[in-house]
Amino acid sequence: MEAFVSALMAMGILVLLVFIIYLLDRVNTLEKETRQFAQTLKTQKEAAPVGPFAGLSSKKLWDAMTGRVPDGFDATAVDEFRALYEMVLHKHVDAIFQDGVKDGQLGMLSEPKNTKLISTSRGSVESWLPSAQVNTLYKCGLDSAQLPEDQLDAVRLALDEAGQTLYGKAMVNLDQPLSESLMPRSEADLPVLGPPSAT
Repeated sequence: MEAFVSALMAMGILVLLVFIIYLLDRVNTLEKETRQFAQTLKTQKEAAPVGPFAGLSSKKLWDAMTGRVPDGFDATAVDEFRALYEMVLHKHVDAIFQDGVKDGQLGMLSEPKNTKLISTSRGSVESWLPSAQVNTLYKCGLDSAQLPEDQLDAVRLALDEAGQTLYGKAMVNLDQPLSESLMPRSEADLPVLGPPSAT
């Protein structure tokens, strides 16, 4: 009888061991499959273009818009982005100028940054502009808040030149000089036109 009970116990222990080994193998298989699935998701996430410009942002976006398209990127896609980039460029230019205006009003002087996070209808993008034009835009904003009106013509000229350079490099249409929207003249400053001469 004792031999029978011992045999039953031995068989029970053996079945239990086989079950534990099976469970461990199953857990290892599930863990391996989970890791593979997570790696696949990560790869897909890295491969998927992010943002409104198919993954282009900051200086890479500027380079693409100015004709230096990254290797492996479709040049025709860049042309399709141009209308949206026009709005990004306008917002970035305006933001730099307004930073200068605020600092001018507060009597401060800051170092303007090349990059700015710009919101679009398709999401946010980090925009980058060259230092020379960024400094000019900021200085024009600063001067517009600090100089008297009779000294602002040179500021308007510098602002318009910076705008022409940026928009020209980016191959984006500039409808009007920047000074007309950012530094409009007051009606008192406009020349008074006399009555038309009779001929």
